[in-house]
Amino acid sequence: MLAFTVNDTKSFMNLLLKGDTFDTFHFRQGELNTFASFVIEGKRNMDFYGTEELEQGLSRYVLWEEMRPFVFQAIKGNKLPKSIKIVFSLPDEKIENLPNTSAAFLNILFKDNTVLCTTAISQASFSLDKSSEKLWEEYVLKFFKKNGIGIQITE
Repeated sequence: MLAFTVNDTKSFMNLLLKGDTFDTFHFRQGELNTFASFVIEGKRNMDFYGTEELEQGLSRYVLWEEMRPFVFQAIKGNKLPKSIKIVFSLPDEKIENLPNTSAAFLNILFKDNTVLCTTAISQASFSLDKSSEKLWEEYVLKFFKKNGIGIQITE
């Protein structure tokens, strides 16, 4: 597991909530604490879609691109949210690059004007081999660097 804080909270939150930087990640779940608490499940409701839409091969979880406007609408206003927790996962087609991995997670927590991020993987079967976890951590670090997001790794 890798844990780090983001150096520039305001810029990061703009990228997260207004930009398309994270749009290709699956949105697994979120918790928003504003004037009320909201818990959002990212699992796609397949009963909502028609036959043609289902034949296009929709993913099990919605993309952040689909969820982002709703989250932004729920938190925008004159006051900062008390906290925001978002759990992303790598899309299934990219998981194939991580051996023995059924899911790779990026957790984002905004609280007290600080953004803390952690990574994790779910192994397909038990193994002491941590190579997939290391590959995922490297991917996340490169992703943040490529997008100009400065971080401080937590020991």
